[in-house]
Amino acid sequence: KIVQPDVVPVGFHFDGKHFYIGGFDMLRSTKYKNVLRNRSIAIVIDDLKSIKPWRARGIRIYGEAEITKRQGASMEKYGEFEVVYSIKITPRKKWSWGIDNN
Repeated sequence: KIVQPDVVPVGFHFDGKHFYIGGFDMLRSTKYKNVLRNRSIAIVIDDLKSIKPWRARGIRIYGEAEITKRQGASMEKYGEFEVVYSIKITPRKKWSWGIDNN
């Protein structure tokens, strides 16, 4: 069966080595089910450093994903520290644009 690729906005945490993708009701999400079928991933993280002048920046990552459990991964700022599922991404290849040291 061919699986339809899925693209959705996600929140993330970066610990300096891995990206962690969380979300509500993770075990029922398409992103969770897709990782169970295929651990190869692609993700783009972008934002605007400024709008005057217009300065976009971002990073595109290819990597390997795995399901993991983390304490308070998505709700820590709300005082919730329960164990939650997340997707751990180990980057293998990356490209970036608009990123500087300023």
